[in-house]
Amino acid sequence: MKCYKAKWILTAEDKILEDTALVVDEGKIVNLIPNKDVNFDEKYVKDLGNAVITPGFIDLLTQFQYTNIGLIKPAGIKSCLKSFFINLSKKYNFAGIKPDNYALKWANILASYYLFDRNGKLKSFDDGVTMAIKSGTTCIAQVSKEFKYFETINKLPIRTYLFFEVFSDTSEKSKKQFKEMRARVEDLVQHKGSKTHIGIMLNSESGVHKKMWNLFSKYCRKHNMLLMTRFAEAKDEIEWLEHGFSDIDILHKFMGLRKITPYTKDLKPVEYLANLKVLTNKVLAANANYLTESELEELASTGVKYIYQPDYSVEICGKKLDFETVLKYFSGNFGFSSQSFLPEKNFNLLEIAVRADNKNILPLEELIKYLTIYPAKILRLDNITGSIKIGKDADFNVFKIEEGKDYNAIKENPQPYATYSGGRKIVKKNQTRFTI
Repeated sequence: MKCYKAKWILTAEDKILEDTALVVDEGKIVNLIPNKDVNFDEKYVKDLGNAVITPGFIDLLTQFQYTNIGLIKPAGIKSCLKSFFINLSKKYNFAGIKPDNYALKWANILASYYLFDRNGKLKSFDDGVTMAIKSGTTCIAQVSKEFKYFETINKLPIRTYLFFEVFSDTSEKSKKQFKEMRARVEDLVQHKGSKTHIGIMLNSESGVHKKMWNLFSKYCRKHNMLLMTRFAEAKDEIEWLEHGFSDIDILHKFMGLRKITPYTKDLKPVEYLANLKVLTNKVLAANANYLTESELEELASTGVKYIYQPDYSVEICGKKLDFETVLKYFSGNFGFSSQSFLPEKNFNLLEIAVRADNKNILPLEELIKYLTIYPAKILRLDNITGSIKIGKDADFNVFKIEEGKDYNAIKENPQPYATYSGGRKIVKKNQTRFTI
């Protein structure tokens, strides 16, 4: 048993506790008691002083395999040859396309990623997840179409939701890929650890054939499995739905997919998926940057959960919803993603959230909920994590603040002093205490 005395505890349960101790036993929160009533043996008590405890943070969409893009260039003859042919294909397919084009930006990301060998990809993932944990993240929703990350994820000291990403371009391929993916997923479900959860990511409206939407949406409903998608995030996608073609087709060709066409033209994004009976409260939709206000209202009415990716939306999509709009339509029903492709990436969700709420719309204790209990509910993990509550896993962050300041000071210094997962200290003073 261990007892952590703090000046403030932001529980994410509509309570701010002052001068309270968090008691942990066998990885669980077993009590919350006034500091003055702590009477344990001193060796079991950690007095954190003028510190703030928050629940551990939850990142709703990560792709850590891309972390080292732009930072590390693979060397060697084999990589040089591979680079030559990949860049040749990119130049051929995207000739005349402007550098700020959404499809070209993703082609550049994928071209860089294709150059990594297996070890390079694994290191890129390891580096990303390590930086996220150092920033106070104790639960991630990782997206990848590659199964190679499962073994690493299954050994992480934090809770992980692994969403396997699916693309498809024809009805026949959709049937085949569905059977293969279903078999792999059901096998992995039998081998996953207690901290690992599995879902499906259907890439986007323009990247998945309607047959695959039908197959996996039915499968996920039947097996009570979460389904994620990128949604109306780029102008190219809106044009694709309207006209049946756009620059997104060039990206698909570069990826080795045939041209996918909408099952019918002139539908708005929400209508397109609603007609396929996809939109339910078990669906997580990222971005929706190019929806109108009425479309956002319609999307919210379906019960779909929302993933807010402010950095990614600006960098790759050229537009993002402002925080006020997200709150208007998805209050209590969204969480943040730290995804970014800048060389200097920021995995600190608290800093991202504070920057997003630059008008100080929410008090800190409410903003914290969008990093903790609300995404926990979205991932259906709120009975286990997401708040400081007796019976839940001891996933929490410790922030040191100056004497005389209250808990709001963590907005000025959002770097945790220490991070705990399941009662185990996994980071202290930006140094990890685990290996991947």
